[in-house]
Parts: sequence; C-alpha cells; structure tokens
Amino acid sequence: MKKSLMLSVTSLCLAVGILSAQTTLTNSDLVKLSKSGLSEDFVLNLIDQQGSRLASDPSALIALKKEGVNERIISAVVRKSPSREPLNSDSVLRLVQAGFSDGFVIDLLNAQPAKFTVDASRIVDLKQAGVSERILALMVQQGGVRELPSGTEISVRLIDAVDSDKNNQGDEFRASLEDPITLGNDVVVPKGADAKVRLVSEQESGKLSGKAGLTIQLVSIRVDGKTVPVISSDVSEYSGSRGARTAKSAAAVGAVGAIIGAIAGGGKGAAIGAGAGAAAGAGAQTVMKGQQVRIPSETVLTFTTQKPTQLP
Repeated sequence: MKKSLMLSVTSLCLAVGILSAQTTLTNSDLVKLSKSGLSEDFVLNLIDQQGSRLASDPSALIALKKEGVNERIISAVVRKSPSREPLNSDSVLRLVQAGFSDGFVIDLLNAQPAKFTVDASRIVDLKQAGVSERILALMVQQGGVRELPSGTEISVRLIDAVDSDKNNQGDEFRASLEDPITLGNDVVVPKGADAKVRLVSEQESGKLSGKAGLTIQLVSIRVDGKTVPVISSDVSEYSGSRGARTAKSAAAVGAVGAIIGAIAGGGKGAAIGAGAGAAAGAGAQTVMKGQQVRIPSETVLTFTTQKPTQLP
C-alpha cells in the first residue's frame, strides 16, 4: 500500500514537473508519462487540456508504439494533432508490421489524407507481408480515382474585381468556391476553397477592341493543398448592342453561362444569368459605363466543366 502510494506521488510529481517546464506536450513527454505508472485517463486528460507539439506522422506513431505507449493514447495524439502527410501503401505496411491493430489502422485511414496506387501485384505483396483484407479493401476504395464529370456546375465568388479598362487577356483573378462540390454524398471540395478565374477573349486576336467586353473562364480550384486545373465554360458580356448579339449567339449554340449578372457597386450575393440551364439572377446587370465593363468583387459566377476533372 505504501509502495503504491509512493509510486503515485512520484508519477504525479513527474507530471507536474513536465507541465511546469513547458506549456505544451511533446511525444517524448508522452513516453515519460506512460512509463511513469499514470493511468490512461490521466494522460488522456493531459492531451486534451494542454497545448501540444505532438507529431502524428507514421514514423512518430511507430516510435511511440515501440516505446510502449498504448493505442488509446496514440489515437488521442492523432486526434489532437492530425498529420498532413498523406498515408501510402508503404506507411500502412510499416504500421501493420509495428504491431498496430486493424482497428487503429482503419481509423487512421479514415481520419487522415491518403494517396494509394494499389494494383493487383501490390495487393498480393501487401497481403503476403501481413496486411489484412479489411485494410486492403479500404485502401483499394480510397485509391480509386476521384473525378468530377463533364457538366458539373461550379460557382465561385470573385475576390478581385475585373475591369475592361485595367485588365488584359490572360490576367488571373482570385475567387473562392461559393458552394461545396460533392460526389455522391461526399463533399470533395469544401465551400470557401481557393479558385482562380482568367480573363479570356472570344476573338482570335485576343484583344478587346471596339465595344468593350469581358469573357471569364474558371481555370483552377484548390483541393487538398493542390491546384487542380479545370476546363470550363466561358461567362461573357459586352457593352452596347454587341452584348445583345453575343448573348443571342451564345444561346443559339447552347453555350452555358453566356451573360454575367452583377449588382452595381459589388453588393453581396450578386448572381449571374446563365444560358442553357445554369443558375440565373433575374434583373441583375453588369456594371457598364461607356465602353467600360466591370465585374465587381463579390460577384458570383457559375461555370460548367467541359471535360472530366480529376481530383487528387
């Protein structure tokens, strides 16, 4: 009884010493705490309550496992400081060979980014190396190509204004995703993701001459930290009578997003008229002054993908 009490006091002193020395926990601290005889619940509470410089990449998790830290505590490390390093087939194999349970590895696969290329020969190699079929099935599922089909509508909100008097063909402008992009029931690109649009010209010369006009095209979205090129429909508007002719021609050939809609002064929630079934904002007008066409910041533009878009 006395020995047990002394152990508890020693363990508590160790924990207090670690916390007084710094305000954040590290992986080394967890090893010391786990070996001190403190209960799991005590250590878990520390992880929840303290700031952390915990590392949860596969190498760090394997190191904790080798030092005797149990999976419940290691799982708390992953929740507290999720790794941005994508899991691959090699890191999964290393985790399995380090003695992590199927449940732990499966939870990790569901919680952290993963990038797999799992062909038949690799599946056989992993199976022979000790990876279970449960884990392999999830790896194959996550290794499938994610692709936005042609005809997907993507709405973005401009961050930068576009002005025919100031901007030239090829200029790119910042935007953010107005609505999340989904595949089935899964959100694959969240609302607010970075996007870029480009000023293009319908004329072969690429110059905006005569009547002023703007033609905008979505060129990329940011997915999981990577820039993904997008081939999209154009959204166009011209000043004066030419604008009416352009809109008519675009409608005649079934173009999508033929007319830009925006509220003068760049009011929030401005919408775009669009041909061929794209979302429209009734009564909205592009800002025009003489031969100038200006699309204000905050304008929402709706584009349609013209080819499948592969996501990382």
